[in-house]
Amino acid sequence: MKSKITLVLSFVLLSFGAFATNHIINFGGSFGMNYSPNQLNVTVGDTITWMGDFMSHPLESTSVPAGADTFQYHGVLPAHSYVVVVEGAYNFHCTVHLFSGQVVATVFPSSVSQIKPSSEISIYPTSTHNFLKISLPSESKLLVAEVKNILGQTALKSELANGSITTLDLSNLYNGIYFVAIRNDMDVVKVVRIVKE
Repeated sequence: MKSKITLVLSFVLLSFGAFATNHIINFGGSFGMNYSPNQLNVTVGDTITWMGDFMSHPLESTSVPAGADTFQYHGVLPAHSYVVVVEGAYNFHCTVHLFSGQVVATVFPSSVSQIKPSSEISIYPTSTHNFLKISLPSESKLLVAEVKNILGQTALKSELANGSITTLDLSNLYNGIYFVAIRNDMDVVKVVRIVKE
Protein backbone atom coordinates (compact mmCIF):
# COMPACT_ATOMS: atom_id res chain seq x y z
CA MET A 1 0.00 0.00 0.00
CA LYS A 2 2.81 2.39 0.92
CA SER A 3 4.53 1.79 -2.44
CA LYS A 4 1.26 2.54 -4.30
CA ILE A 5 0.92 5.77 -2.35
CA THR A 6 4.54 6.60 -3.19
CA LEU A 7 3.89 6.03 -6.89
CA VAL A 8 0.74 8.17 -6.92
CA LEU A 9 2.47 10.89 -4.91
CA SER A 10 5.42 10.80 -7.32
CA PHE A 11 3.11 11.41 -10.28
CA VAL A 12 1.37 14.30 -8.49
CA LEU A 13 4.66 15.87 -7.45
CA LEU A 14 6.10 15.50 -10.94
CA SER A 15 4.40 18.69 -12.09
CA PHE A 16 6.31 20.57 -9.40
CA GLY A 17 9.68 18.85 -10.02
CA ALA A 18 12.68 21.02 -10.72
CA PHE A 19 14.27 18.55 -13.14
CA ALA A 20 11.27 17.01 -14.87
CA THR A 21 10.59 18.00 -18.48
CA ASN A 22 7.52 17.48 -20.64
CA HIS A 23 8.51 16.27 -24.14
CA ILE A 24 5.98 16.59 -26.99
CA ILE A 25 5.70 14.01 -29.78
CA ASN A 26 3.38 15.08 -32.61
CA PHE A 27 1.78 12.86 -35.24
CA GLY A 28 -0.92 12.86 -37.90
CA GLY A 29 -2.24 15.97 -39.62
CA SER A 30 0.65 18.00 -41.06
CA PHE A 31 3.09 15.42 -39.62
CA GLY A 32 1.58 12.61 -41.72
CA MET A 33 2.02 9.03 -40.66
CA ASN A 34 5.09 9.75 -38.58
CA TYR A 35 5.96 10.59 -35.01
CA SER A 36 7.88 13.84 -34.75
CA PRO A 37 10.39 13.35 -33.32
CA ASN A 38 10.42 9.57 -33.78
CA GLN A 39 13.60 9.20 -31.67
CA LEU A 40 13.75 10.99 -28.32
CA ASN A 41 16.19 10.95 -25.39
CA VAL A 42 14.70 11.74 -21.98
CA THR A 43 15.53 11.50 -18.31
CA VAL A 44 13.76 9.25 -15.83
CA GLY A 45 11.05 11.42 -14.30
CA ASP A 46 10.27 13.26 -17.55
CA THR A 47 6.82 13.19 -19.12
CA ILE A 48 6.18 12.27 -22.75
CA THR A 49 3.05 13.77 -24.30
CA TRP A 50 1.85 12.50 -27.66
CA MET A 51 -0.33 14.98 -29.56
CA GLY A 52 -2.47 14.04 -32.56
CA ASP A 53 -5.54 12.17 -33.73
CA PHE A 54 -5.67 8.99 -31.61
CA MET A 55 -8.93 7.85 -33.20
CA SER A 56 -7.13 7.50 -36.56
CA HIS A 57 -3.74 6.61 -35.10
CA PRO A 58 -4.12 4.58 -31.86
CA LEU A 59 -0.95 4.56 -29.74
CA GLU A 60 0.48 1.39 -28.21
CA SER A 61 3.80 0.46 -26.62
CA THR A 62 5.52 -2.48 -28.33
CA SER A 63 8.26 -2.88 -25.71
CA VAL A 64 9.20 -1.16 -22.46
CA PRO A 65 12.01 -1.77 -19.93
CA ALA A 66 11.46 -4.35 -17.20
CA GLY A 67 9.45 -2.79 -14.38
CA ALA A 68 7.86 -0.08 -16.55
CA ASP A 69 4.15 0.06 -17.30
CA THR A 70 3.03 -0.51 -20.88
CA PHE A 71 0.86 2.17 -22.46
CA GLN A 72 -1.88 2.45 -25.06
CA TYR A 73 -4.36 5.13 -25.99
CA HIS A 74 -7.10 5.41 -28.62
CA GLY A 75 -9.35 8.03 -27.03
CA VAL A 76 -10.96 11.21 -28.30
CA LEU A 77 -8.66 13.65 -26.50
CA PRO A 78 -5.82 14.98 -28.70
CA ALA A 79 -3.11 14.40 -26.07
CA HIS A 80 -1.89 11.48 -23.99
CA SER A 81 0.89 11.66 -21.38
CA TYR A 82 3.16 9.04 -19.86
CA VAL A 83 5.66 9.54 -17.03
CA VAL A 84 8.95 7.67 -17.52
CA VAL A 85 9.93 5.93 -14.27
CA VAL A 86 12.40 3.27 -15.48
CA GLU A 87 15.64 3.66 -17.43
CA GLY A 88 15.76 2.04 -20.87
CA ALA A 89 14.16 1.98 -24.33
CA TYR A 90 10.43 2.51 -24.85
CA ASN A 91 9.21 1.48 -28.31
CA PHE A 92 5.74 2.41 -29.56
CA HIS A 93 3.66 2.46 -32.73
CA CYS A 94 0.36 3.36 -34.36
CA THR A 95 -1.66 0.13 -34.23
CA VAL A 96 -3.40 0.86 -37.54
CA HIS A 97 -0.61 2.23 -39.78
CA LEU A 98 2.35 0.74 -37.90
CA PHE A 99 4.56 3.86 -37.99
CA SER A 100 6.78 3.73 -34.94
CA GLY A 101 9.02 5.64 -32.59
CA GLN A 102 11.36 5.19 -29.66
CA VAL A 103 12.11 6.99 -26.41
CA VAL A 104 15.35 6.21 -24.58
CA ALA A 105 15.41 7.16 -20.90
CA THR A 106 18.56 7.61 -18.82
CA VAL A 107 18.78 8.14 -15.08
CA PHE A 108 20.50 11.51 -14.90
CA PRO A 109 19.80 14.76 -16.69
CA SER A 110 22.22 15.60 -19.49
CA SER A 111 23.21 18.74 -17.54
CA VAL A 112 24.97 16.49 -15.04
CA SER A 113 27.38 15.16 -17.63
CA GLN A 114 30.57 15.74 -15.73
CA ILE A 115 30.19 13.14 -12.99
CA LYS A 116 33.63 12.49 -11.59
CA PRO A 117 33.75 9.30 -9.53
CA SER A 118 35.66 9.65 -6.29
CA SER A 119 36.70 6.38 -4.67
CA GLU A 120 37.64 8.25 -1.51
CA ILE A 121 34.02 9.15 -0.78
CA SER A 122 32.06 6.23 0.67
CA ILE A 123 28.28 6.01 0.75
CA TYR A 124 26.85 2.99 2.59
CA PRO A 125 24.80 0.85 2.94
CA THR A 126 23.21 0.94 -0.51
CA SER A 127 20.12 -0.81 0.86
CA THR A 128 18.80 0.56 4.14
CA HIS A 129 15.72 0.94 6.32
CA ASN A 130 16.59 4.22 8.05
CA PHE A 131 20.17 5.47 8.02
CA LEU A 132 22.79 6.18 5.37
CA LYS A 133 26.42 6.98 6.11
CA ILE A 134 28.71 9.16 4.01
CA SER A 135 32.44 9.16 4.70
CA LEU A 136 34.67 11.95 3.35
CA PRO A 137 38.45 12.29 3.20
CA SER A 138 39.98 15.06 5.31
CA GLU A 139 41.13 17.12 2.31
CA SER A 140 37.61 17.52 0.86
CA LYS A 141 36.23 20.93 0.02
CA LEU A 142 32.74 21.91 1.18
CA LEU A 143 30.40 19.23 -0.11
CA VAL A 144 26.65 18.72 -0.01
CA ALA A 145 24.72 15.46 -0.19
CA GLU A 146 21.42 15.49 -2.06
CA VAL A 147 19.11 12.49 -1.90
CA LYS A 148 16.91 12.54 -5.01
CA ASN A 149 13.93 10.36 -5.88
CA ILE A 150 13.58 8.74 -9.31
CA LEU A 151 11.87 11.88 -10.59
CA GLY A 152 14.95 13.97 -9.82
CA GLN A 153 13.29 15.77 -6.92
CA THR A 154 15.39 16.49 -3.86
CA ALA A 155 14.04 14.50 -0.91
CA LEU A 156 16.83 15.38 1.53
CA LYS A 157 19.82 17.72 1.52
CA SER A 158 22.70 17.95 3.99
CA GLU A 159 26.09 19.65 4.23
CA LEU A 160 28.99 17.25 4.79
CA ALA A 161 31.92 17.84 7.13
CA ASN A 162 35.47 17.20 5.90
CA GLY A 163 37.22 14.11 7.22
CA SER A 164 34.15 12.78 8.98
CA ILE A 165 31.30 10.32 8.66
CA THR A 166 27.89 11.93 8.28
CA THR A 167 24.73 9.95 9.03
CA LEU A 168 21.59 10.81 7.08
CA ASP A 169 18.21 9.84 8.55
CA LEU A 170 16.03 8.44 5.75
CA SER A 171 13.23 7.20 8.01
CA ASN A 172 10.82 9.91 6.79
CA LEU A 173 11.27 8.94 3.13
CA TYR A 174 8.98 6.51 1.32
CA ASN A 175 10.40 3.13 0.39
CA GLY A 176 11.90 3.06 -3.10
CA ILE A 177 14.91 3.89 -5.23
CA TYR A 178 16.88 7.07 -4.58
CA PHE A 179 20.10 8.58 -5.87
CA VAL A 180 22.61 10.21 -3.56
CA ALA A 181 24.53 12.95 -5.34
CA ILE A 182 27.59 14.43 -3.66
CA ARG A 183 28.21 17.94 -4.98
CA ASN A 184 30.61 20.77 -4.51
CA ASP A 185 29.64 24.32 -5.50
CA MET A 186 30.43 23.61 -9.17
CA ASP A 187 29.90 19.94 -9.97
CA VAL A 188 28.59 16.52 -9.02
CA VAL A 189 31.54 14.48 -7.75
CA LYS A 190 29.84 11.16 -6.99
CA VAL A 191 26.43 9.53 -7.44
CA VAL A 192 25.26 6.29 -5.83
CA ARG A 193 21.93 4.49 -6.26
CA ILE A 194 20.37 3.36 -2.97
CA VAL A 195 17.23 1.46 -1.99
CA LYS A 196 15.14 2.61 0.98
CA GLU A 197 13.29 -0.45 2.35
